[in-house]
Amino acid sequence: MGYNSVLKNSLEVSQAAECLHSLGLFTHHDKVKSWDTLKMIDIIKQANISAFILDVGCNGSPILPLLWRLGFMNLYGCDLLLKEGINTAIELNNTFDISIQDLEKTEFQNNTFDFVTSLSVIEHGINIQNYFKEMNRIIRRGGLLLTSTDYWPDKIVNLVNTDVNPKNSPDNIFSRREIEDVIGIAEQNGFLLTEPIDFTYGEKVIHWNNTCLDYTFIFFALIKN
Repeated sequence: MGYNSVLKNSLEVSQAAECLHSLGLFTHHDKVKSWDTLKMIDIIKQANISAFILDVGCNGSPILPLLWRLGFMNLYGCDLLLKEGINTAIELNNTFDISIQDLEKTEFQNNTFDFVTSLSVIEHGINIQNYFKEMNRIIRRGGLLLTSTDYWPDKIVNLVNTDVNPKNSPDNIFSRREIEDVIGIAEQNGFLLTEPIDFTYGEKVIHWNNTCLDYTFIFFALIKN
């Protein structure tokens, strides 16, 4: 199975949902996000359950509860927008170590995590240089950074501000050229792709009601070298 790829059609979403159910897991509350959710879970589930895992931008993300169901124990999450009562996927209890932090500059110790997951986060006004610099600091050598984001090969300009963007600015729909630039920045900060990205694309699977824009998702896994 190739992981680094573009979401091509709605069939891939349905297949991902079925695969999650076959593992005894649940889908993302936004079904289309089950595609990249599955990729992250499928990669991590092969690891030792004692692995240290951080989900950045964890508010509304099912990653930690899914990993907990699979037996993983050292589960951390951080988000700038985390508020009790608005997160349906994560209960604020002792099951997970959840904190309100800026993912560009966290308080975690150096070389802490074996995996960091970033499920549709970097489009929300994240400084890409700061993102990879901080991820390099907190991920152990040989650890994986799993990232998904909004994508279309040709640039789609979004002019609508969103309340999930900490900078109160429009979310970015990355073009192929921008993704290639992102990977270049990752390499400058000590990461390498686990495999080349399959940029083959098909349908605009995603429709964003707030902006009336259509696009898809892209996923890529990076290893700290």
